[in-house]
Amino acid sequence: MNAQNIPFLKAYNQKKLRAGFLVDRILRVFCSGKNKSCGYHETPKKILVVQTHLIGDVMMAIPMLKALKKKYPGAALHLLANDFACGLLDGAWYVDVIHTAPIPWGIRSYSIGNIWRLFFTIARLRKERFDLAIDAQIDFRNAFLLFLVGAKRRLGYDIVGGRTFLTDIPEFPGGIVHLLEGRLSVLQYLGIGTDDKKYELPVRQNARRWVEAFLLEKGIVGRDIVAVHPSASVPEKLWRSERFVAIIDYLYDKGLCPVLVEGPGDGVLVDEICFKGKNDVIRFKTNLSNATAFFAACSLVICLDSMAAHLAAAVGTPAIVLYGPQPPEIAKPFGKNVIAIWKGNMDCQPCVYNGCKQCRGGINECMDRIEVDDVISKIGEFVATGSIKTKGFLHV
Repeated sequence: MNAQNIPFLKAYNQKKLRAGFLVDRILRVFCSGKNKSCGYHETPKKILVVQTHLIGDVMMAIPMLKALKKKYPGAALHLLANDFACGLLDGAWYVDVIHTAPIPWGIRSYSIGNIWRLFFTIARLRKERFDLAIDAQIDFRNAFLLFLVGAKRRLGYDIVGGRTFLTDIPEFPGGIVHLLEGRLSVLQYLGIGTDDKKYELPVRQNARRWVEAFLLEKGIVGRDIVAVHPSASVPEKLWRSERFVAIIDYLYDKGLCPVLVEGPGDGVLVDEICFKGKNDVIRFKTNLSNATAFFAACSLVICLDSMAAHLAAAVGTPAIVLYGPQPPEIAKPFGKNVIAIWKGNMDCQPCVYNGCKQCRGGINECMDRIEVDDVISKIGEFVATGSIKTKGFLHV
């Protein structure tokens, strides 16, 4: 099996896929477990959803959690995710219990401390005795987690390996490219519709008050705020800092109020943008809960293929998102308020996580193809159509 046979798998690391298939074949020699593929017709009392990857991936799990909660309102719905999940989802109606741990392959850190925390989290989850556990990522390692947790029924796809660890394995639908649609489609095995792909995040009152205080302190209450997030999870997705400077200067010239959003580890990049610009740019750095409230108060978000695009989609704020290594049809949030800019059709795309050496040395050709004028043109479209406006809860 390879990415050419299933378009969905083009977004995966091909070396890890091959390794997963190899391990799967070896395990099946020694294990002869019986897998089901005829549907799940029970009413579970306890469900575990496992999503071990980054912020955008956890956001993509929201439609799955919503659908499960509607189908099984009497069941206790648990989520296992990385530590940041509480900052995103705490208080959401569609999840009852959030279990967190620094999951090594999700945060790309296999320290002894992280492995020990995950070990103790698994031990605690085994005591829950889940009736049903679901892999929300489609990952060989997630399937192994479902097995370690000891859930009675373990549902997931085996298109990345892991068949030995699953009890229920539907056939993967053909032709799916988008990550969210592929992951969500597993619910059809439970007789659950998968048309609702919308995100939904709680905006907490204490986060609203924090943002209120921030805007008052900076003197920008009532302004048309444009959040600019210049970072991404991998260097292949980055855009030149001087181009962000040009965008920020343009926003100032148009009477808009740009605010640089700084995530963990983004300090050097944000410093560089501030140093190169002619304006004193406001910087915003806080936790995910406050960031969600801040995006809700913004008029527009300009960002790369990162968590910022998903947060904007969740709170209904228009977003202009720059894509390069991965085409937007793989991971772009659904909704008309998210506009993608992509200069594709390169032989090396998609390349993220696949060890492409073509863009080493800080030059990302696919991102370099996106010009400042391309972004300015999209901003102009928002302004001309009235789509950019102060729509936040803080407008006075």
